[in-house]
Amino acid sequence: MWQILGGICIVLAAGGYWLFQENEALKAENAARKLAFEQQAAAFETLQKESQKQQQAMLDMSKKSQDIQNEMNQYMDIFKRHSLPKLAAAKPGMIEKRANDATKRIFDAIEADSRDIDDLDDGVQLTGGGVATPVEEASAGSDNSNKASAGGDPSADNAKGD
Repeated sequence: MWQILGGICIVLAAGGYWLFQENEALKAENAARKLAFEQQAAAFETLQKESQKQQQAMLDMSKKSQDIQNEMNQYMDIFKRHSLPKLAAAKPGMIEKRANDATKRIFDAIEADSRDIDDLDDGVQLTGGGVATPVEEASAGSDNSNKASAGGDPSADNAKGD
C-alpha cells in the first residue's frame, strides 16, 4: 500500500512540477506579448499622429493650390480682355521689355532651383554597390561628377552669342 501511495505522490509531484514549468513559460510568453502589444500601440499612435499631420498638410496644400488657381484665373481674365498682338504692334518696346524681363526672371528661378537640387547630392557619390560615404569618396580619388568643370558650361557661352 505504501508503494502505491509513494507512486501516486511521485506522479503528483511530477505533474505539479510540469504544471509549474508550463505556468512559468506562459508567464514569460504573456510578458513578451504584453511588451509587443505596448510597442504596437505606441507605433499605432505615432502613425495616427503622422496621418493627422499629413491630412493637415494636404489641406494646406489644397488651399494654396486653390489660391494659386484663383490668381491664375485673374491673370487669364486680364489676357482675355486685352489683345496682346494689338498692344505689341502698337507699343513694341513696352511689350518686348516686359517679356524679356519676365523670361529672365523665370530662367533665373529655374537656375536657382537646379543649383539647389544639385547641391543636395554634393559630397555623396553613387558607386557600383550603392552610395559611397565621403570617407570612401576621399579614398577612391576625385571622380565627383557633380562638380562643374573649371571652364564652366560651354553651351551657356554659346547661348550668349559670343
